[in-house]
Amino acid sequence: MKGVISLLQAIGIWLLIVVLSLGVGTIALAVWAALVFLGADERADKANATLDKTLMTGETVITRALQHRVFALFSRRTAIAITSSRILVVRRGLLGGFKMADMQWKDLKDVRLEQNILDTLCGSNLAFDSLLAGHPGIVVDGVPSEAASGMYAKAQYEEQAWEEKRRVRGLEETRAASGGVMIGGGDGTGGAGADRMVEEIRKAKELLDSGAVSDAEFQEMKAKILGRA
Repeated sequence: MKGVISLLQAIGIWLLIVVLSLGVGTIALAVWAALVFLGADERADKANATLDKTLMTGETVITRALQHRVFALFSRRTAIAITSSRILVVRRGLLGGFKMADMQWKDLKDVRLEQNILDTLCGSNLAFDSLLAGHPGIVVDGVPSEAASGMYAKAQYEEQAWEEKRRVRGLEETRAASGGVMIGGGDGTGGAGADRMVEEIRKAKELLDSGAVSDAEFQEMKAKILGRA
């Protein structure tokens, strides 16, 4: 619905300009069309190149997209990318320059997806809420729906994975605060049990390093091992 409203507002504004100023309005309309549409593909390539320059060492782009035009009738289209470690957004001004925003996966609180009517024209809206106090979050309207669905799925996975990491970390901190694992009991069984736990965690870490399990799965395995203490 947002996309349709944006389109109707733009049409209404330009009709009003043309009616009120006739020839001057026509010139203004031509200048606007040139600024918005001419060279759009080249500028999109530059936006993606700008985004790529901000990637950290080892960081890879999983999926990326450009906002649908109907949401950027008086600005450049927003570029959004989902990477292995964060969400990246590049917002460009009509006359140049850009603003960049990002959110680390560990700071993601919630993600929301809303599909607009006239899907092929207006796409879907994505919103990412942050755990950090004062962070405004990231909202991008008009993302092509196929890309938006992929971004939503990845964000959901990361949100759940980091929730599990925080849960496991909380268990470990609670265990440490209460005295941790008893090692070196009188009959020596405590030390043997601790050794077994260390060996099991080491093997789980080897599985993580080899790519056989994800980080979230490793944290779950470690929590189960520690939970038997």
